[in-house]
Amino acid sequence: MVLLVEKISHFLKHPNRLENQHHNSEALLASSLQVFRSDVSKILNKVLPIPEPGTEPEFQFLSLAWIHNCLDAIPMMHRAFAKLVVQIDHPINRWEKSQVEEYLDYTLNLLELLNSVTSGVSHLSHARLCISHGLSLLEKNSYSPALEHLKEIQPHDLGKEFKVEGKTEESSCSGKDLITHQSLWILRSISFWVFGVMLSGICSDVKPYMELRISAGLFDDSLIKGWDSVLAKEIAQNCGVSKEVKEINEVVTSLKSAVPNGEVDEIAKQHRRRLEDLGELLQTMGKKTNDLFTDVLAERSKFLDSLQHTRK
Repeated sequence: MVLLVEKISHFLKHPNRLENQHHNSEALLASSLQVFRSDVSKILNKVLPIPEPGTEPEFQFLSLAWIHNCLDAIPMMHRAFAKLVVQIDHPINRWEKSQVEEYLDYTLNLLELLNSVTSGVSHLSHARLCISHGLSLLEKNSYSPALEHLKEIQPHDLGKEFKVEGKTEESSCSGKDLITHQSLWILRSISFWVFGVMLSGICSDVKPYMELRISAGLFDDSLIKGWDSVLAKEIAQNCGVSKEVKEINEVVTSLKSAVPNGEVDEIAKQHRRRLEDLGELLQTMGKKTNDLFTDVLAERSKFLDSLQHTRK
């Protein structure tokens, strides 16, 4: 993850790391930041690919199968940030107070956003189980009780505003502190944007994306502009509803219409497969979210421990 002390110490001992005297060069520092931006761009292209202009996408962006890949981008960007810190030889015991506060604010917000993802996944899992139980009742010809459970998946209101706190991009620092600040700002902004995508798709609500998009403040940056222009349009057009949820809700509607005529067998079989696929996807997404939460919390604790040791 971000600043594992042991990992950074390992990199600092690596024979290929840049020599300290080179880090005094402003040109080399600027080059290191550009390398970081390039690394982030490659990560986004790998994890969140978008089709070339004028071509038809093979999948919808508002697909939970695609959205769940968003989680992979976070630890990969963290590793890119750790690499930058090593390359410019600027370990945390040399950070200014503002950089320390930025990192702590960022990780705290990240933990809160991961909790929101967990809440959204739990909502979908509960809705899926309810529908699955309705299908089981249909198979037993218990039509009336089945109809009570065959309900469309509703949007999930997390009950809060998605306004994250943090520093602005402007800073009065210079040299390595400025590069650390700017790279932290990029990491923070893109991470919040990514969580906006995830939460809108998981909760079937445009609000998380629109609010976190504003908090990220990076949607005009070349790093994210291509993705943002495509996703903002699709999220607005579909009201944040994912492909899987839309398909399941359509089948639920068909089932309820077919029940009075007793013509439910084929539709029920088709729906059962969709529910099983959704269940496996939600299970994977839930585990990945929990693992990332554990990693971020552990790194935040190591960060604080390292600060205490360096200030003694």
